[in-house]
Amino acid sequence: MSLLSTYLEKFERLIDPQREERIKARYQAAFRWEEMEQLPFCWSDLPPTADQDWPDFAYNDTFIDREKMLLSQLRPAYLHYTSGDDYPLGIRANYGTIILPSILGAHWQLTENSMPWAHHLEGRDAIQRLVDAGMPSLRSGLGAESMDTTQYYYETLAHYPALAHAVKVFHPDLQGPFDTAHLLWGPDIFLALYDCPKLVHSLLELVTATYIAWLSAWKRLAGEGNDWTVHWNIWQKGGAMLRDDSAVMLSGDQYHEFVQPYDQRVLDTFGGCIHFCGRGAQFIASMSASRGLYGLNLSQPELNNMTRVSELCAARRLVLLDLNEDYVPVGVDTGVTIRRSWAKNKGK
Repeated sequence: MSLLSTYLEKFERLIDPQREERIKARYQAAFRWEEMEQLPFCWSDLPPTADQDWPDFAYNDTFIDREKMLLSQLRPAYLHYTSGDDYPLGIRANYGTIILPSILGAHWQLTENSMPWAHHLEGRDAIQRLVDAGMPSLRSGLGAESMDTTQYYYETLAHYPALAHAVKVFHPDLQGPFDTAHLLWGPDIFLALYDCPKLVHSLLELVTATYIAWLSAWKRLAGEGNDWTVHWNIWQKGGAMLRDDSAVMLSGDQYHEFVQPYDQRVLDTFGGCIHFCGRGAQFIASMSASRGLYGLNLSQPELNNMTRVSELCAARRLVLLDLNEDYVPVGVDTGVTIRRSWAKNKGK
């Protein structure tokens, strides 16, 4: 028996379909803003469990071996399964932030067992040539690899009916339009906002069109709609999780011009949620007013005015996703999903 089949059979025997339905229902209630006795939560640090036997591979090994990638993606799902939290069984084709840049022609490299890094195109002439060339084949770069790995997941799990029903394959990391443009152009894009804004917009047009086309193709392959989808360790309403990490380096006016219109096209197509790292005070009010937006994920709440963020989310009925429990307002009983520390809570 292969290593893969050994562990898939092990997980198959453990699956309780009712667990997944209970977890999904709790997230759906949070998005409906129904009062809840306990908000959906995931442990940031796992409690001790009776069985922690699951392979753990270096990232670089998983990048070149689909069996190892599948086992690696299932590892946190397995370890969370008996922990008592609300971790949905979600996995993805885990090629990092470089998927869309690679489709659009960027070179990339693996580093020392960390996520891969994109190399930006050299000079504004290269950006102009990229724009002039138009949308590339959606199977360029890692586009094909990400599609084929998704298909491999479905074909492999099909032999394990309980797992096939319980495990949700969520869309790979496509970042957001401006984040991808930043990865393609490099730091010079921030000067280009002033020097050649028309070229920036042209690049963003291309990136957004490619984003929508590729994700639409991926969804057809995956058989996934845009109503309720798993992403990371949550269920979310909508079909896309946008990333706006680079946007935190822009002014509010620049966010309005170079980020929000392109995010809006993605949200108009799929609906979904937005993640950003860092401080987003300059755009949070505008972001929260986006059409088709259902939730926000702030990975660094300590850098933001969370009272203001919570007020905006309540006014727009947006869910604060995977929020560190230290930043959950006292008495809140809906509209938030929580990241909790087992070590901090074990004595309570």
